[in-house]
Parts: sequence; C-alpha cells; structure tokens
Amino acid sequence: MQKSTLEFPHNVRTTYTAIKRLFEKRTKFSSVKCNDDLFIVEARHGMWLSPFTENVKVKVVATSSHTCKVVVESSSRSVFNLLNLGANKGNVSDLSDYINNEVYKLCQPGEIPMVNQHSTIRIVPPK
Repeated sequence: MQKSTLEFPHNVRTTYTAIKRLFEKRTKFSSVKCNDDLFIVEARHGMWLSPFTENVKVKVVATSSHTCKVVVESSSRSVFNLLNLGANKGNVSDLSDYINNEVYKLCQPGEIPMVNQHSTIRIVPPK
C-alpha cells in the first residue's frame, strides 16, 4: 500500500465536494463510491476481473475550521501486483499532483455551489 498526504487551505466540505466532483466527472476510475458522511471517495482502476487492478481511497480530514488534509491511498487488489514494483507509488504521486491542481481550480469562489441549484429567487418590484 502506498500513501500520500496533501494539505489544503479550504474547509473539509468544499475540498471533499471538489474531489468527489473530480472523481465522478474527470477521471477514468470505475466503481466510484462516495461516503458523504465520512468524506471518503473509493474507486477502482482497471478491469473488474483483471489481476492487475488497484483500489484508490481518498479521505478528507479537517485540521481546523478553515483547513484540511487529504490522504490518498493506493493498494493492489491481488498478489499479482507484486510484479508491478513501484507502480502504486508512481500512481499515488501522479494522482496526488492531479488532485492538488484540480482542487485549487475547482475551489475558486462560486465554482462549487453549496445550496440547491434548482431553487429560484423571485424579485417582486414594489407597487
């Protein structure tokens, strides 16, 4: 298992929402599972029956009310990945860099709406 930790100057919910959005729309991972209560995203890379697949787990943890850390873990799904020496370490490094770059892009003000987008506000002119 390989592990990497990233620090972000955003609150935990904003960072988790950006990472969840990233995994659901912009990556080629399959079987993406999100736990909105624990701020964890789990995904699988590779074919389902292939012995050379890996599981990726991204956990967002609050370090204060305005900062958080993101832990990226990669583990092999089978013993056959022992032949793939160092592949998980390279994958975690690449994925960490990608998450770092994309979260900063996605966490710009106004990018991640935190309220229901379908609600409308009606402005009634005075009589």
